[in-house]
Amino acid sequence: MTAATGNVIVAPNVLVRLVSLAIREVPGVAQEGGARRAGRRPKSRLRVVTHVGAEGVSTDCYLVAQADTNLLELGVAVQATVAAVIQELAGMTVREVNVYIQDVEASSG
Repeated sequence: MTAATGNVIVAPNVLVRLVSLAIREVPGVAQEGGARRAGRRPKSRLRVVTHVGAEGVSTDCYLVAQADTNLLELGVAVQATVAAVIQELAGMTVREVNVYIQDVEASSG
């Protein structure tokens, strides 16, 4: 087997998609969706913004937590998951992962 030459470039939208899929698997993150109102699409509960710079990838993750979730533990779990995806699947350096918990879904009980 010979060594590969050249570059591998991951498109920004692919990076966002990888991170979004991984975040949805973290326990405590509310799934996208919700009730439709008058034919309108439900508001997304997850938004990911990435910036790729010379020092690495910076990611901002905006999400909604499930009720009765420890928010600190959720934030740490999301940071670890996102960092692992960027490093292991995309082969890129992580500069920072910011988690913004914007709401907690109402418990159904």
